Amino acid sequence: MALFDDFDDDMDAVAERARDADPGIRRVAMLNLAESVDPQAVELLLAGLKDVDAGVREAAAKALDEHSGLPAALGLIAALDDAVEAVRLAAIESLADKKEPGSAPRLIERAQEHAGQQAAFVRAAALRALRDMQDPAAMPVALSALSDSDMAVRREALGVLGYLKADAALPALLLAATDPEPAVRRAVMAALVFVRSGTPGVPALVAGLKDAHWQVREEAAFSIGKARLPEAVDPLMAAANDDSWQVQAKAVNALGKLKARTAVPVVAEALSHGSSNVRKEAAAALGEIADPAAVAALEAAFDDPDPDVRKLVRWALERCQAAA
Repeated sequence: MALFDDFDDDMDAVAERARDADPGIRRVAMLNLAESVDPQAVELLLAGLKDVDAGVREAAAKALDEHSGLPAALGLIAALDDAVEAVRLAAIESLADKKEPGSAPRLIERAQEHAGQQAAFVRAAALRALRDMQDPAAMPVALSALSDSDMAVRREALGVLGYLKADAALPALLLAATDPEPAVRRAVMAALVFVRSGTPGVPALVAGLKDAHWQVREEAAFSIGKARLPEAVDPLMAAANDDSWQVQAKAVNALGKLKARTAVPVVAEALSHGSSNVRKEAAAALGEIADPAAVAALEAAFDDPDPDVRKLVRWALERCQAAA
C-alpha cells in the first residue's frame, strides 16, 4: 500500500478543493497545483488569480512560477493590476522568471502604460520581465523609460539595456549616469558592463568609483573588473582604500582580473584587512596576478585565522613561486 497518494492521479478532487467555499482550502489547493504536471493545473491557477480572496490570488500567482507557457505569462501580466499589493508582488516575481517570447508584445505595451493607479508599478514590472528575454524590440521603450518620473521604472529600464548590451544605447546610459537617484546610478554601472577598452563608456565607470554612494562605487568596480578595462587600474588602486570594505573587495577583485602587476603592493596590503572577505579577495587577486613580488606578503599571511583565506593564500603562493 502506498504511503502517499500521487497528487496528479486525483485532479478532480483538487479541482473541487480549488472551488471550495472555504478560502483557506482554496489557498492550499493553489499551492498544491504548483507541483502538478496536469494541463488542468494552469487553468485552475488562472481561475485562482481572479478569486474573491486576496490570499487565494496571491497563492495562485506564486504557484504559477512553476508553470511555463503563454497563458500563464498573460495571466500574471493581468495580475499586475490587482488591488492588493501582495498579489501584485507575487505576480511580478513569478513573471520575471517566465522568459516567454510570446508575451513580449504585451509587456512592451504595458511598459508604456500611463493610466490607472498602479501605472508606474506596471511599467517597472513589465520592464523587469522583459530584461531576461533580451528582445531587441524592447530597446526603444527602455530608452524612453530612462526619462520616466518614477525611479523604479528608470532602474528596470537600465536592466533591459544592460542585458541587451547594445552600443546604440550607450549615449542614453552615459546620460543616466548623472541621475539623482543612487539606485539608478548603480543600475547604470551594472548596465555598462559591456563597454570595451577605449570607448566612451570607460570614463563613466571610472567616475562611478568616486560616487557619493558606496553601492554605486561597488557596482562600478565590479563592472570594470568584468569588462577588464586596463585604463582603470590606477582608479581601482585608489578604490582599494575606499571607506567601504565592500568597495575595497570589488576593487581588489577587479585588479586581480586585470592581472595588474603595478597593483601588487596595494593588493598585498589588503591581506591584513580587518574583513576576511577583503583578505580572501586579496589572496585570490594575487594568485591571478601571479607576480613573484607578492611572495613575501603571502608568506606573512600563511597563518590567517580564516581557513578560506589560508586556502587561497596557499594557492596564490604556489602560482607566484611558479612564476619566479
